Amino acid sequence: MASSSLGDILSNLLVPDNKIIQQATSELRQVFQNPAIIPELCGVISSHQNEQIRQYATVILRRKITKKRQWLKMSADVTCSMKQMLLQSLFQEQNKTVQKGIAQVMGVIAKHELPQNNWPDLLKVLNDLTSSKAAHEREIGMCVLSIVASAAAKALQPHLGSLLTLFEITLHDSESKLVQFYTVQAMTSLVDYAGSDNVKHYQRLVPQVLDFIRGLSANDEDSACEAMELFDELLQSDVSILVPHLTYVVQFCLELASNNLLGDSIRVKAMSFISSLTRLKRKAIVKQKLVLPILEILFPILCSPTDSDEEDEFEEQSNNPNYYAAQVIDTMALHLPPERIIPPLMKMVEKALQSDNPHNRKAAYITMAVTAEGCGDHIRNNYLPVMVECVYKGMSDQQHVVRGAALFALGQFAEHLQPSISKYHSQLLPVLFEALARINEATKKNSSIVIKMFYALETFCENLEKGLLPYLPMLLDRILLILNSNVDNGIKELAVSAIGATANAAKEALLPYFPAILEKLKHYLTASHTPENAELQTQALDTLGVLARTIGRDNFAPLAEECVQLGFDLLNTVNDPDLRRCTYGLFASLSSVMKEQMQQYLPNMIKYMINSLKSTDGVKARYEEEEDRVLVFDSLDDEEDEEKSEEDITECYQDEDDEEHEDIKGLSVENAFLEEKEDTCNSLGDMAENIGCFK
Repeated sequence: MASSSLGDILSNLLVPDNKIIQQATSELRQVFQNPAIIPELCGVISSHQNEQIRQYATVILRRKITKKRQWLKMSADVTCSMKQMLLQSLFQEQNKTVQKGIAQVMGVIAKHELPQNNWPDLLKVLNDLTSSKAAHEREIGMCVLSIVASAAAKALQPHLGSLLTLFEITLHDSESKLVQFYTVQAMTSLVDYAGSDNVKHYQRLVPQVLDFIRGLSANDEDSACEAMELFDELLQSDVSILVPHLTYVVQFCLELASNNLLGDSIRVKAMSFISSLTRLKRKAIVKQKLVLPILEILFPILCSPTDSDEEDEFEEQSNNPNYYAAQVIDTMALHLPPERIIPPLMKMVEKALQSDNPHNRKAAYITMAVTAEGCGDHIRNNYLPVMVECVYKGMSDQQHVVRGAALFALGQFAEHLQPSISKYHSQLLPVLFEALARINEATKKNSSIVIKMFYALETFCENLEKGLLPYLPMLLDRILLILNSNVDNGIKELAVSAIGATANAAKEALLPYFPAILEKLKHYLTASHTPENAELQTQALDTLGVLARTIGRDNFAPLAEECVQLGFDLLNTVNDPDLRRCTYGLFASLSSVMKEQMQQYLPNMIKYMINSLKSTDGVKARYEEEEDRVLVFDSLDDEEDEEKSEEDITECYQDEDDEEHEDIKGLSVENAFLEEKEDTCNSLGDMAENIGCFK
């Protein structure tokens, strides 16, 4: 095999032609099994003219040697020459991307070799580079060191004292921000191995790190966010390092969070540290009197206008400082003593409600909403009448963003301040019913307010239970009027959901309206499935299941078999995880009606449900490096695994789990498919309980 031929194969993998790529993949698969590919890859890395090919070769070499069993199979001559080549190429390579690729290969080798002290040359080279008078050499040295620290942190533990001494110097590197950045990355990777002997040394570096991030945030916010991972790691691993500087670190984060000139990501990152600190070290926040300073920064952020005010101002936007400030207040309410949180917040709320600025008034209602869960008892005992009166006024505010926030607050009150909030039904429900009557007008102005209106209505009505009965005629008339009007499917979906919430409260009292409701549900469920009506159909299934459980067994029994067949028809014709999970939920509800009569349908039902549990749809691997997503690597690894001998398997069994998927950062499952599996399990449990055992 000539290096040029391997270079040609790698070149063809990058050509935008599927046939050429397939041919190149086949060729690479063949040569990958030849042990000679290791020196050939080294030759490509060190001498190929195309920098993209050199980079590709570093990725393939790293994948080839990632598993320790593959590394151990190589001869000493091959591994020795590879180490020498990498060190030489590191110096001669001019392209920073390729240089980083080489460093990543070195990190893998360091993981294998440093624990046995089998690569002393690496440590010597790193020492020479990081102490060099040339800035670019210091950058290379710290880059490699940060990667080695990430890959083989435990192996560096014996050297941690001298490394921290080095970091004191490199954090002050006035010529290179990269040297400082790589220093912080290395510190982050080594935190877990600090030990009691190195705590004070780490502590001395914290102010230097803060000063570096402060300067970095003005020019490179992404890198500043990454550097701040050090503080997250300290919170999780060794918070004692932070304790002497806790007030300073919090003040620094508040400084970043309140700076409107910075981008959203770094402001949110700063607030996320405050949130984590609140969860993990709440006593320290109280003891060092940080509650009020934090609130005095968060509340003005919450008052600031956002681009989302014209859309759904409460939809989760993880990189929106306004939204995240509310989440931090929520976290504080959940974890800190209510008497420390509510009094200062109520002073801010009172002032904001008197403001002419609608965003201030909106912030006041959002604050009341997010504190309802964590400080429920304190609010019920001290502030509920005042808050209800504020919300009552807010639902009639001329500004839609304020009305929406007030409705959101009412929904949170109904969810978390029971049973006390239900006493105010005569004051609050008429306002909601009036809003239902003006739904077409509300939709034209701002659709998000309709979502919040239904949220408040559902949570209030569902928790009111029998207290809802006097309002039932007006409520159902309004909802059915909406379903018969020319509103979009999104509004109809909300109305159908509200029927389910009403059924949970009213139960058999809903019977006079059952025929009209059933007619609408049948219409939605028998219509052709399209992207436009998918969510409406899913909600209709869910509500039909609620009715089966609540309207009374004798009342629903005549419809049960028809509903079973409807479920089968949907499963046979529609491939949608949300619809499947709701169909299974319908089956579970019908089992409470049909009991043992459902036995004849069980084989078919169980077949669908087991298939949902076994399905890998929506499961995706997330890799450490973007290049690792190239599918050719998976096929190469598979063929390599097929060649493992029984001896290999026995020898490497204990390390298999750790090494098999080292480049996979994690697995993600799309929410819809995960919820399908969860609801399938719940439905199976309900069916087992309702139907019981049978022969």
